[in-house]
Amino acid sequence: MLKTKVSECWQGLEPRSLMMLALDVVESLYGLAVRHKAEGDLLALERELAEVLAGQDAAEQLLPTLFGPLGLAGDWERFFSTDNCLLDRVLARRRGIPVTLGILILHLCERVGVRAEGICFPGHFLLRLWSGEEEAIIDPFTGRELSKREIEQLLRGARGNLARLKPEQLKGADNQAILERLLNVTKAAFIHHKQFSQALACSQLLLKLKPDCPVERRDRGFLFEQLDCHRLAAEDFEFFIQHCPEDPVADVLKAQIAALDLGPKTLH
Repeated sequence: MLKTKVSECWQGLEPRSLMMLALDVVESLYGLAVRHKAEGDLLALERELAEVLAGQDAAEQLLPTLFGPLGLAGDWERFFSTDNCLLDRVLARRRGIPVTLGILILHLCERVGVRAEGICFPGHFLLRLWSGEEEAIIDPFTGRELSKREIEQLLRGARGNLARLKPEQLKGADNQAILERLLNVTKAAFIHHKQFSQALACSQLLLKLKPDCPVERRDRGFLFEQLDCHRLAAEDFEFFIQHCPEDPVADVLKAQIAALDLGPKTLH
């Protein structure tokens, strides 16, 4: 079950920092002791960064420092591992994927006074960092500034060769949008590894952010089905059908409900 404290603090997201929200996810999955270890690793990284940057221009040296002596890096070899989605493991390994490394970099930018924002770009989370009046689009997976051509290549990789870059795709995202991105990626990683209970916990958290979202209720229904909670699965499928009757998936779900065993279970 999700911890009450987590659900209560998510009644309003903006007063809480993005990093603390991401650590709420860790706590909801693995408990307070794991969260405390992660907070210790974060504090150690903050101290290392402050020592290296002392007397230097933080805006200019932040990324070279993080992706150099402090060892931050994108995990090319195990991109879809859950280790890359959970902030406690990202902090311990200093390895991650764009959204988790992006959340960490945003937190460190705030600590050292560098203006920055996250961008929920199609298929690849990005950052915008400022140095004075100059701004740059950064790939948090590599720490590199991206050219317009490279951004367009990322877009075509996610949306196909006919996709064209639009200004709204590079708008800054708020905490809720970034947290939803993190939870969706984490849920997908758990499903990939057939860890359905943990995926369900992510789905429950997503429903804290957007209550009664038909698509999320549908997805939660599939997870309930995998966990043999057939009556709960049917309730979620019926909710989707009621709210999205014209969706082609609705007919599939009707057949799915008919195939579920909704009778009482015999205990032995």
